[in-house]
Amino acid sequence: MNMGDKNGNKVLVIGLDGATFDLIDPWIAEGRLPNLAQCLKNGTRSALLSTPLSNSAQAWSSFITGKNAGKHGIYDFFETRTDSYGVRFLNASFRKGKSLWRLVSESGGYVGVMNVPITYPPEEVNGFLIPGLDSPGIDDDFAYPKGLMRELKATIGGYILEAGIWGYISQGRPDKALEGLLEMVRTRTAAAKYLMENKPWDLFVMVYTATDKVQHHFWKYIDPSRPESRSSEEYAQAIRLVYEEIDKGMGQLLASAGDASVIIMSDHGAGPSSRRTMYINRWLYSEGFLHYSSERGIPGALDRIKYGLLERTNNEIKRLLPRKAKEMMLRLLPGLRDRVDSVLFLPGIDWSRTVAYSRENHPAIFINTKGREAQGIVEPGAEYERVRAEIIQRLKMLKCPQTGLAIAGNVTCREEVYHGPEAYKGPDIIFEWRDHRYVHRPSGNRPNGNFLEVLDDRALLASENTTRPSGIHRDYGIFVGSGGHFREKAQVEGVTIYDLAPTVLYLLGIPIPEDMDGTVIREGIDKDYLDGSPVQTGGTSGEVEEAPRAFDIDETEAVKQRLQGLGYID
Repeated sequence: MNMGDKNGNKVLVIGLDGATFDLIDPWIAEGRLPNLAQCLKNGTRSALLSTPLSNSAQAWSSFITGKNAGKHGIYDFFETRTDSYGVRFLNASFRKGKSLWRLVSESGGYVGVMNVPITYPPEEVNGFLIPGLDSPGIDDDFAYPKGLMRELKATIGGYILEAGIWGYISQGRPDKALEGLLEMVRTRTAAAKYLMENKPWDLFVMVYTATDKVQHHFWKYIDPSRPESRSSEEYAQAIRLVYEEIDKGMGQLLASAGDASVIIMSDHGAGPSSRRTMYINRWLYSEGFLHYSSERGIPGALDRIKYGLLERTNNEIKRLLPRKAKEMMLRLLPGLRDRVDSVLFLPGIDWSRTVAYSRENHPAIFINTKGREAQGIVEPGAEYERVRAEIIQRLKMLKCPQTGLAIAGNVTCREEVYHGPEAYKGPDIIFEWRDHRYVHRPSGNRPNGNFLEVLDDRALLASENTTRPSGIHRDYGIFVGSGGHFREKAQVEGVTIYDLAPTVLYLLGIPIPEDMDGTVIREGIDKDYLDGSPVQTGGTSGEVEEAPRAFDIDETEAVKQRLQGLGYID
């Protein structure tokens, strides 16, 4: 007998990666999203605050654990290597603490998990788990239990992990990208519906990632400041078409869920990018906090030439060579990928004189600290605090030359938002772009060039095809609680992504570990149920005993290319 049979509670979580009420509310008003509209009409809603930097890997890991990154340790899809300034790509095995579905499994409940990011390699749960976009591909070990993907192929015709839209976008075929996204949504719906109706479950979690992908690459077609929005009516409908297809799928899943409590959520929101660019490392250079090797004359000039050749060669290899050829290169030259990435991620920096740097994939700055960075020069303690305070002061003084307004909004120190044994890995300074007027782009390997720039149409499009897409993340996503034990027609405030795991556990009658950072969303739950079912807490979520399992070379390349196409890495 499953938990749902014992206490009458089941929970369905539908994730819409990157979804935003900014798009949903107008489309609901037009009658375009009837199933989501019904959930909102009959349920509870709130803007949902993501994790700092609204990074998907960090946000989904916080949803999975109910904890901040200082505890679970996942800040991004990659982390800095301890022996260099290069990176290694992460997966679920690096995450500290037990997952939501493991806690449910250990309590005797049945779980089904589909396409949640940072779930590869799959955990052995009391039920089944199909990993998400950080998976290198579909093979016999891709899902748990083994044989599940063969079952889906036999019953619904197969499963699409990722539609490969970055390849279509880079080839100038947005039409094929949109076709692939819609087909991926339909396949995901069919798989979820089959599994919901043919496997026991008390908790079912599935994520549609197509919302995030279509927003990344098609937002320019709905941005009135962009010429693309006036030249392509077909692609101006792309984001809406994906939301509509997902809404159809949600109708099927809601019908299969019966009287379960339903949570619809996103890991972060979304909005348009900006022409106004700040090259963070160029700014740090201009302020004397960062130095380039090109300042050293001829050796620096040679480094710059080497970087340029390596960058062009790397891009051409990725564009022209078929996948099998690239995999063969990586097997024959196993250290090549790491060496190339180490140069291209943070090119041309003289670490012996650099006290601060940014990876420029987020508005965040790291202090080059002794004992943490491979060639750190800043002493922890007083010197660290002095350097950080000076950077923050100068950052707050920085003004936009066109508007005269401050470029940075809220500026935060690491310890203000992260706590726990893994907090040291986080950026030392996190800041926001005031009113989203600016965006970060990679500085490259040279100190010359302005650190502030307004890109023209041509430069903006070129940037979007290589580094920063036209749709980017925002801090606030969506939360909707409907059916089951949620209140009707309620609007609540202050919901964070940390609150979802405790709320799911509460609805399933499972005590909430005391080391979770979130709390139950009490204001959104029916008062009679709250009165009759007090929130129970106790113990900690504990640690997972398995050691981290790093990606091999082929897996790293597959994951890197997928994330690069979404703008998670440059």
